[in-house]
Amino acid sequence: MEIVPWIQVSRSRALLLMVKPAIFLVAVTMGAFLHAVLLAFNALAIPSLSLMSGGSKSPFAKNENASALLLVASQKTLPVMVAVVEQLGGALGESGLLVLPCVAAHLNQIIIDSFLVSVWKQKEGEFGNAKSA
Repeated sequence: MEIVPWIQVSRSRALLLMVKPAIFLVAVTMGAFLHAVLLAFNALAIPSLSLMSGGSKSPFAKNENASALLLVASQKTLPVMVAVVEQLGGALGESGLLVLPCVAAHLNQIIIDSFLVSVWKQKEGEFGNAKSA
């Protein structure tokens, strides 16, 4: 399934070479912004979900479960993005050209979430060290 975006991008190679870097950078930035908005929304929604599903007994009350849910709920997968672009049927432009920002947004999500997990692990380590002292 991961090969589909690359096929789409390859079909539009000539169009891709005409894309101005500034426009591509705006598309990449918008993808990162969308992911940040989804992270913020889900970070606010998960405690509410925890309260509605049992409070401190809820599976979402555990930090590791809440963190996993936050990441999974905030990411938009590349196959879903490509499927949406395909369903547009070229209404907004060449599908291969539209897939390029989707690939970039997917990579952004991975990078952003990697940094986020790294920060969480550092804080967990600091908390664990303070607790054992």
